[in-house]
Amino acid sequence: MKFKNHLIVLSTIIFGFLLDNYLNQFTIKFFLELNFGFLIFSYWVFAIPEKIQSLAAMLYGLAVDLFFSNAIGFNMLFFVATSYIIHLYVFRFRIFSYFQLSVFFSGSSTFYIACKYLLLSPNNYSYLVLILSFVVNAILWVGVYLMMRAFRRRIF
Repeated sequence: MKFKNHLIVLSTIIFGFLLDNYLNQFTIKFFLELNFGFLIFSYWVFAIPEKIQSLAAMLYGLAVDLFFSNAIGFNMLFFVATSYIIHLYVFRFRIFSYFQLSVFFSGSSTFYIACKYLLLSPNNYSYLVLILSFVVNAILWVGVYLMMRAFRRRIF
């Protein structure tokens, strides 16, 4: 994949995390955390697995960590692990329905949120946040999937 395409993918992931940072300050009052950035990254690995390998996932995670001043390696670790799991089952995912895909990607997004709270701020760990985030991120996955697919078909 060309460097320009990697920049487009990285910019959409960073846009998703920016959207998360902006919206989560309002949604956390309702015990809800959105995870657009991780869902967008998961979409890109799902959509073009032959072009986004583990090294690219590691670099995207490092860029997100540096850009948002997170603990270095946190997003990098989850991006590489998610990329590996998606690459293992990518051809099986192709036959899944939207509901099955949304359950898987919402589950991985909720696992990301759970680990983030457990490792970085364990005093704020809440099962209610995880349950509500799972349900809302499952609904968001369908929207992210359809929007990003239209974007990918127009750009690539």
